[in-house]
Amino acid sequence: MSPEEIRLELFKRRKTVTIASIARGGGVSHQAISAVIDRKIVSKRIMTAVAEALGKDRDYVFPEYFLRKAS
Repeated sequence: MSPEEIRLELFKRRKTVTIASIARGGGVSHQAISAVIDRKIVSKRIMTAVAEALGKDRDYVFPEYFLRKAS
């Protein structure tokens, strides 16, 4: 998913899930969550938390980090 798609999904779920709530649950700042969504930093733990908050598999949300191409 692109950063825009992730943010749109979070907006749709804003009554139950926000960047701030993901940050609180993971013990990180909301800036760290945003940086991972925008692909500025890499954190498997935060990527997993974002994907779980969206109810999706992390391979789907961040495929460039988790899906390996067959050689």
